[in-house]
Amino acid sequence: MSIQSTTQKIQITDKGLDATTIKKLPGPPEFTQELNMRQETDGVLLECFLIYEPEHEATWFKEGRPLLGGLDYDERYQPFLERRGDWTYCALAIRHLCNDDAGNYSVTVRNKYGDKTNHVRLSMKDPNEPQKIPGGIEPAFFRKPSSRQEGNKLHLECEIEALPPPEIKWFRNEQEILPNERYTFHRGVTHGNPNIHFVRLTVLDPSTADGGNYIVRARNAMGEKDCTLALNFGGPSDNEENVPAKIYEQPELKQPDPSVLILEAHIHANPPPKISWLRNGDFIKESDRVQSRIEPRQGEMNKFNAILTITNPSKVDSGDYKCSVKNKWGNDHTTFALN
Repeated sequence: MSIQSTTQKIQITDKGLDATTIKKLPGPPEFTQELNMRQETDGVLLECFLIYEPEHEATWFKEGRPLLGGLDYDERYQPFLERRGDWTYCALAIRHLCNDDAGNYSVTVRNKYGDKTNHVRLSMKDPNEPQKIPGGIEPAFFRKPSSRQEGNKLHLECEIEALPPPEIKWFRNEQEILPNERYTFHRGVTHGNPNIHFVRLTVLDPSTADGGNYIVRARNAMGEKDCTLALNFGGPSDNEENVPAKIYEQPELKQPDPSVLILEAHIHANPPPKISWLRNGDFIKESDRVQSRIEPRQGEMNKFNAILTITNPSKVDSGDYKCSVKNKWGNDHTTFALN
């Protein structure tokens, strides 16, 4: 395998989905998830998503050296950069895997405002390592860490897909955080998918001294993954004037009777957020049977319910649902699995 010394700029492909794109505020590219690996029959796919904009350009690297991505130059590498509704899908297919493919891969996505980089490590199987659990899932960040303020508490939260359930550790600037009177931990599983784990670190009475890089690390028999959230703040604040759109609680799946199915997400935002619902990556079109709405939560400032109601649900409604929320200050999303 040869690593080329030049860079190919991958122009974005618009798949022409029937969707109204969320308008991204001017700024550098914005990844919505960590770079993940997915096994395919003839190799592996390194993939991630960004908020869509037409000016993205991507360059892939291995061990810091650029990879030339076109199949006309190297049949073993194929890059993808294409629009999928509100998102830009960014991926690299590596064909005919061999031990030499192990290493640290990254993708840098640029626009006229700057660039952002996402990383992943590709490890080839060691014949001497313990047998992994059949059907197991290596930890992957289903929803990246985010922060939200609640009175004198600061919550750092994320969702991790893994099987068996992972061991979770939190670090601040590489030093492990242990539970005490200021730091508490919480974890649970999401409705509809017991392999997606919701984890939270709560900091009591945060101050400027608590700023830094917070790392959450998930590990099970299948592998290990971590993700970093940088916090820079000036202490606790009750300012509700400019609130980035965030999903602040676990989503709910309700069925008040067999003929009605309700998907509900709880949102904290000011100004009120724009809501988009997707199923298997495609925007959901409302009909007499499928309807969405957003409503304020009674007695709670700047908090809303995003609700998708499906009447007379059937097998055709099964799939992976995503609720995407956005306002001028930020964006977030959550997922539901209907089987």
